[in-house]
Amino acid sequence: MFEQLPADNFGVQVNDEKDARRLLWLANKIGEKKLRASAAKRNKYYPDAKLFVSVLLKRFQLKVPVHVFAPVRVKIFAVYVLRLRDDSAMKVGFTGDWPGRAYAYANPGPELSELFDMDRSVAIHFDSKVQAMRAEAQVKKRFAAHRVESPFLRGLIPFGCYGHTEWLSTSQYADVLDSIAAARWPAPARATSLAEAILHAERFDAATAADDEPLM
Repeated sequence: MFEQLPADNFGVQVNDEKDARRLLWLANKIGEKKLRASAAKRNKYYPDAKLFVSVLLKRFQLKVPVHVFAPVRVKIFAVYVLRLRDDSAMKVGFTGDWPGRAYAYANPGPELSELFDMDRSVAIHFDSKVQAMRAEAQVKKRFAAHRVESPFLRGLIPFGCYGHTEWLSTSQYADVLDSIAAARWPAPARATSLAEAILHAERFDAATAADDEPLM
């Protein structure tokens, strides 16, 4: 997953921070290969006028989530479990952007609620990046025997989201959550469901937008 744009911006025109945020989201959504191929095809005929981010978004019929444009928040690191709505698999991962990380797994079109169980997809928060990464590694090692194929093979998630070897059987759901929570002992585990996190983010964005409105 890209955390910043490369020096050449994937061959795409970037005019401001808004463009940069949209392009970074798009790169993680569709993958570098597809993004560069699309830009190169256009730039071949118009080398002096690079492709705009807005054109790419229309081409792939994608809408950037509101949270992408929100002011940068202090990162709160967590180990998350994204459980597919059909109960066929669950993804275990580490992130400093919950619930933003979940959006990387949704294909163009469907809402997150059509892909994930919004209440049983949760993140358990840690006090530091190192602690969260250690907990994630321990869980993946302990439950390695319960790995299942990536939903990408069934066309449920885009290739560009990465993490294709980190999907587990949902039969281990309760034990995985207990294992993550145990990594915080003796501190109490602070878990947030995907539904709760998105609601909180939307309220934060709405409040931020209201603060940014010019006074009449």
